Amino acid sequence: MDIESLLAGPGDRTAALATSHGLRAADAAVRVAEAERFHEDKEDMVGKLTRRWGEPEHIGLQTVRLRTASEEIPEPWAELSLRVGSVYLWKVAEHGRWVALGVADQDPDDEMELLLVVTETDPP
Repeated sequence: MDIESLLAGPGDRTAALATSHGLRAADAAVRVAEAERFHEDKEDMVGKLTRRWGEPEHIGLQTVRLRTASEEIPEPWAELSLRVGSVYLWKVAEHGRWVALGVADQDPDDEMELLLVVTETDPP
C-alpha cells in the first residue's frame, strides 16, 4: 500500500488493505474468528500510522449511521458508517486530509475488509 498516492490529489479514496474470502457462506464461529484477526491487523496498522502522524482519535460511527436516516451526511462518511462500527482517525495537516482506518464487518452477508479512507471532508 502506498499511502502517499492515497493522500495526493483531490477527492476521496478508499483502499481495502485486506479482504476476507468466503465469509459470506461461513458459519458464525468462523466469521467471529476472522473478525478478531481483522481487528488485530487494524491495531497493528494503527501502531504504524501513529508513529507517522501521532495519536489518532477513536470514534464510533453508530450515531452517524443513525443520522443518515434523517439528514444528509457527506460522503465518504455516510457509506463508511454503514460498513464500519468505529474508526481511528488522523488529521494529516500537511496534506489537509483526514485518514480513517476501520474494519468493514457490519454486514454478515458481505466479506470483511480492513479499510483505509482518505478524504478532505471533515467528519460529521
